[in-house]
Amino acid sequence: MDYKPFVFLACADRDFVLRVKDALTTHVNLNIFYSGQECKQALAKQQPHAMILDSSLPDLDGYALHQAIRDDFDTSDIYQLLLCTEAQAGRDDMVADDFVLKPLADAVFLKKIALLKTILDNRQRASEQMSYAQSVAMTAMSSMGELGIVMEFMSKSFACRSIQTVGNLALSAIKQYDLDSIIYFSWEGESYIAKTDGADVSPEDREQVLQLRPLGRLLELNGQLVVNFEHTTVLIKQLPDDSAVCGRLRDNIAMLCEGVDARVTGLLMENDNLLKQQGIRYAVNEIRDSVANLHQRQLAYLAAGRDMIGQVTYDFEETFLHLGLMPEVENLLISQLVTLRQRMAELWSQPGEVEAKLQSVVTALEVLAGDVSATDSVVS
Repeated sequence: MDYKPFVFLACADRDFVLRVKDALTTHVNLNIFYSGQECKQALAKQQPHAMILDSSLPDLDGYALHQAIRDDFDTSDIYQLLLCTEAQAGRDDMVADDFVLKPLADAVFLKKIALLKTILDNRQRASEQMSYAQSVAMTAMSSMGELGIVMEFMSKSFACRSIQTVGNLALSAIKQYDLDSIIYFSWEGESYIAKTDGADVSPEDREQVLQLRPLGRLLELNGQLVVNFEHTTVLIKQLPDDSAVCGRLRDNIAMLCEGVDARVTGLLMENDNLLKQQGIRYAVNEIRDSVANLHQRQLAYLAAGRDMIGQVTYDFEETFLHLGLMPEVENLLISQLVTLRQRMAELWSQPGEVEAKLQSVVTALEVLAGDVSATDSVVS
């Protein structure tokens, strides 16, 4: 691993520093301080990975500085190698990570430095792994959030009753990715186009969409993205520079666009079915009116027939009075006319079954006919 940790060495023994300096610089990037104040001032500006701190500094209590560094939240994780006396090493308030006893032995010190380098290397490796894990976690969280936008659109799209509302909902979803977009719909010789935040779509933008629409399902060109489905085209004017983010957005927008097109297809099918229902209802309405008219005419014919036979019987009776027929003959003829009228009445009473059936048919057709008013447009 090509990694050299950044280390502060604060020691008043210049001869000792001179003897170990070359060995130290092969392992670490070293800053050397011969006074406690210099070390303290440098520490306020930049934090090292580790400190080699002499407990006996001429201008500052090194042991107190060691404790202050460990007690400060901002500096508490700095690795400390304390150069101290045996009495200091045995104190209960010793909080250094490691120590070397005075008088200092170069060989012992250099072994501690080799151990320090291994510890700092492991720390760096763990830090890189932690950073990678955090990056993966953040990417996963971002992906979940981005996918959540698609899922939210899918859920809300079922409440949309027109292509325009589907388009506005899709533009709002894409806006959550901090992207401006144009959405275009085409169906049965009609079209609809809209832009983010209701901005005007220029003739140039419309022409660009129409040119890109036949060029395949997914096209990325010059920082722009176009996604095409049967009825739907989405154009993203400017993708982000980050290739990883761009890749995730491309996949999510493709899924979103597929959902948009599915909802538009569903609306068109619903509209087509509604038009067919309206056609059936109109036809049933016409049949209903015809059957109802036939029913009324039948009732009128029956009433006219009854009146007619009654009038004929009355006319015959009046005629018999003026013919001077014998009473026996006159009574016989009148009896036959009465019998004829009774039989005709019985015959006309039988079509009452037909009348009842016609009435039930008219009632059923009333329910089927429903409302034949015009349907709403799929764009509103």
